Amino acid sequence: MREENTKFLIDTNVFIAAVKKGWTKTTELVLHLLLNLEFVLMANDVLLAEYEKYAKAFYAENFLEFMELRVIIANPPDEEIKVCMQYFPENEVGDAVHAATCLKTNAILITNDKHFDPIKKAGLIEV
Repeated sequence: MREENTKFLIDTNVFIAAVKKGWTKTTELVLHLLLNLEFVLMANDVLLAEYEKYAKAFYAENFLEFMELRVIIANPPDEEIKVCMQYFPENEVGDAVHAATCLKTNAILITNDKHFDPIKKAGLIEV
C-alpha cells in the first residue's frame, strides 16, 4: 500500500481539452482526478494563471473554481527550473516551470504536449 497519495500536474492543454468542447474523455479524466481524494493535484502560479486565462476564454470559471479547491500550489526554486529549462526551447519557460514543479513534488505530468518529450526521454520527470 502506498504511504503517500499519487500526485499529478494537469498541463494547460489538458485543462483546455477538458473545458473547450463540452463533455469529453479528457473532461472525465480531469473530473476523476478532482473527485478522488487519493490523488493530489499540483500546480504553480504560472500554471494557475494559464488555467485562469483559458477558463475565461471558454466560460469555464466555475470549473476552475472547483479545481482551485483541490490544487496545491508548489512553486519550484530557480535551480530546478534551470535544470529543466535545458530540455525546452527558450520560448517555453512556462513548460520548464511545470516540469520543475513535477521534479520538486514528484508529481506525474499529464499532457499531450510534445515539448515534454525530451525531458520524459531523459527520465527526469514522469510524463
